[in-house]
Amino acid sequence: METSAGFWLLAVLLLAATSFSQDQTVKYFKVGDTLQLSPQPVSEQIYNVVWKYGKNLLAEWAKDQIPLTYYSKFKGRTTVNTDTGVLEIRDMTAADTRLYSVEINNQVQSQVYQIVEIEAVPQPEVKVTPLLCNSTSESCKLVCDGVINKAGPVEYFWKKDEGEWDQSGKEMEILNDGETQRVKTFSCRMKNLVSESDSEPIDNPLYQEKTPDCGLCVTLSGAVMRSLAILTPCWAAVCLWTKRKTLRKCTNTHS
Repeated sequence: METSAGFWLLAVLLLAATSFSQDQTVKYFKVGDTLQLSPQPVSEQIYNVVWKYGKNLLAEWAKDQIPLTYYSKFKGRTTVNTDTGVLEIRDMTAADTRLYSVEINNQVQSQVYQIVEIEAVPQPEVKVTPLLCNSTSESCKLVCDGVINKAGPVEYFWKKDEGEWDQSGKEMEILNDGETQRVKTFSCRMKNLVSESDSEPIDNPLYQEKTPDCGLCVTLSGAVMRSLAILTPCWAAVCLWTKRKTLRKCTNTHS
């Protein structure tokens, strides 16, 4: 009996724990930003709001009972909309990184927010591997490099010459084919939720100057030579006829 009672007690506790599961949303901010958090909508008019960071009170209000009150470091830079429960914190600092939760009408909401500070992305640099990559290599790899330890989720983009930016990964493989050989430079871009930065263009190690088609040159040269062969006798005849006409005119004038 004791074993059975213990089993059912454990089952009830597990059910209670799973009936209130928290939905955690990660939100990122940069120092100095304004952060806005919205509670889940409720069907009735709001008469009570309590915001917490960690286990500490951030702000609270109860209609006709507790005036809107802000606590500790949030005084003077925080606003709570008592109609919607929306929380706004200005001039965010690194110390504001914490888990935030809200209680509306005496009901703790399952939605919580993990607030994380991130920094602006650095200016990236395009690096080529292997170092000996050149126009005779079959392929090479380009890396969009930069220290992003505190930059949060980062997206990468690549650009050929002055073309459009295409989203891709941190690394990009380039093949020594006709298309790549015509590209003079490559650039990369890093972007996170608060900033973006572009690298300086780097010369394409697989670039090759486009040489004229020798077959076309031979064809054109042959056509020019044939044209000259045809036109030269005609030109000589015209010159001779013109010269004779001029001499005849001069003779008639002197006689």
